[in-house]
Amino acid sequence: MTKIITKFLPILTLACVVAIAAAHAQEIPRVERGNIAVAAQTVASGLSSPIDLVSAPGGTSRLFIAEQTGKIRVLKNGALLATPFLDLSGRIFFSGESGLLSVAFHPGLANPNSPGYRKFYTYGSEPVSGAADFTVPFNGTFSHQGVLAEWQVSAGNPDVADPASRREILRLDEPQSNHNGCKLAFRASDGYLYLSLGDGGGGNDTAPGHTANGGNGQSIDTVLGKMLRINPLASGISGSADAVSANGKYRVPGTNPFVGRAGVDEIYAIGFRNPFRFSFDAATDSLILGDVGQASVEEVDLVERGKNYGWNRKEGSFLFNPANAAISVDTVHDPAYTDPVAEYGHHDGVAIIGGFIYRGAAIPALAGKYVFGDFSNPETGTGRLFYTELSTGVIESLPVAGVDGLSASLKSIGQDATGELYALVGTTAVKLTPIPVAPALVNLSTRARIETGDNVLIGGFIVNGSTPKNFIVRELGPSLSVGGTPIPGSLADPSLELRDSEGVLIAANNDWMTSPQAQQVRNEGLAPSDPHESAIFASLAPGAYTAIARGAGNTSGIGLVELYDVAQDQASNATNISSRGRVQSGDNVMIAGFIVGGTTSQRILLRGLGPSLGAQGIANPLADPSIELHNESGAIVASNDNWRSTQEADIQGTDIAPTDDKEAALITTLPQGRYTAIVRGAGTSTGVALIEVYRLDP
Repeated sequence: MTKIITKFLPILTLACVVAIAAAHAQEIPRVERGNIAVAAQTVASGLSSPIDLVSAPGGTSRLFIAEQTGKIRVLKNGALLATPFLDLSGRIFFSGESGLLSVAFHPGLANPNSPGYRKFYTYGSEPVSGAADFTVPFNGTFSHQGVLAEWQVSAGNPDVADPASRREILRLDEPQSNHNGCKLAFRASDGYLYLSLGDGGGGNDTAPGHTANGGNGQSIDTVLGKMLRINPLASGISGSADAVSANGKYRVPGTNPFVGRAGVDEIYAIGFRNPFRFSFDAATDSLILGDVGQASVEEVDLVERGKNYGWNRKEGSFLFNPANAAISVDTVHDPAYTDPVAEYGHHDGVAIIGGFIYRGAAIPALAGKYVFGDFSNPETGTGRLFYTELSTGVIESLPVAGVDGLSASLKSIGQDATGELYALVGTTAVKLTPIPVAPALVNLSTRARIETGDNVLIGGFIVNGSTPKNFIVRELGPSLSVGGTPIPGSLADPSLELRDSEGVLIAANNDWMTSPQAQQVRNEGLAPSDPHESAIFASLAPGAYTAIARGAGNTSGIGLVELYDVAQDQASNATNISSRGRVQSGDNVMIAGFIVGGTTSQRILLRGLGPSLGAQGIANPLADPSIELHNESGAIVASNDNWRSTQEADIQGTDIAPTDDKEAALITTLPQGRYTAIVRGAGTSTGVALIEVYRLDP
């Protein structure tokens, strides 16, 4: 069953939010389900352990997919070519984390005047063969060697490489078979090749072949556990001020942090465990890396020249004990170590797969966000995707086609020349695309008595999808009627506010005709019939929002707050409305209305909460709420008093079961049409309640 986690905050008081934050300050944060969602379009299948996907300079029609077993495949104009671009199966050591790991094309690949013309690079695991350029003290037999090699594209066919053009650039000894890294990528701003290397394997960076007192990650005398930076072109190329490498096969940038000092000159940054995937952001030139953790923490690092990212003294932002892999809160924060910009725990994943800041055009909701993933969700055994704003470090999961996970393990994330993203999942390559356009809940509304202070009507709603979407929010009072008869005691002068999930005011309106968007409201046919009523037109990105309905001048009365989807051709949907207000009796009960749109039936969860609001600082909560669902003819479709009495297992499976047994909830599948949910108190009881309507993922 699909599980959902909400981020609806309007019912919380400020004191409650602060208390929750303090309680979790020393814990690894859980990843919440995000409101941005994508679909996945298969672009290649039948691959053999695909592990890297890149584009080549000079065109947009081709993608190159490296298979860990040794082949590089070409995806051209949407079709996988039968002939591999390059087949290294005969020389690659493939086992577990070893194999062909990455491919990168020189920025001058398509420029005949560039020394990098037709050149590309691979990094892979090979059987031990001769002396290495970089090694570590080790009494045993090395597992394999990591090899960086240069190749050339065939002069006569750009879809195949010249296998005779191989030039070995560097070779290093690997004591264990795991923690190899490695990602290759050229940086546009300096033209250098960057390569990330793991700490050599084993556990805790303490196995044989690992430096004592800090492990390989902290030792500047080994390349293991590092980010390296080199100019891979042959040392005979003239015009470079960079020094020739010790083996005479490449050049070392003179601005690397250990040039002229003790330490390996090729090192750019230190303190990594298994930096499997990294990327450069074209807009900011930032280097963003995902470093796989040991037993507790997966981390995203913003890598800068000469900095130390902590391993094995730290795992993420926590202190790490190499003797037992235990972590503890770092209360000292030694400035010698740079903490990650984002991290998550092993309750949410087991091995981070770094990604890219999204710069494509197809999924506007992801613009500027870092999209990455994890190899395997511990709950499902399949990979999952995440996104975050690097400035905040708050990680949210990225649902794919309504499911918080992928169909198989995630091995890598790639990017094409236009900035669109791909995921290598199991034996397939999939492209991330917008969710299909499918109208769902096209109208959500709540009617209740609006009073003052904490007893105003607060309507929270969630927008889920791939793009911003146009909505109209209204607050009605004077025009309210039943069967053409005005409702007694209706709110005379509604006043409406719309706020985002952080409480920031987006828009406010008292009399709708004074709004700058009054004509847009008219154009949609949703102009309120009374000039004192309120309306707001807004384009809203996927996220959580709050509409606060008051009476102008602290007046009271029955009011209605409404949300209308006025752009049903956009790839987003309103998926929830949560309204809090005071439940009385008669016409002053709380009523939520909604319209199921489109042609597909929707699975809906309704909740009526009361007792649990008291624990959140809400005065006078409704002691025993019940809920009824009516169709547009007025007939009761479903009802519930105490949620455990029916559908207990299904409701618990959503992860948002009520926390008090006296609260009400029900799940039902509804065809297109209009529906009304009514929350009452047992007998004639009154109090503050919360009514919620959720669209559950299919």
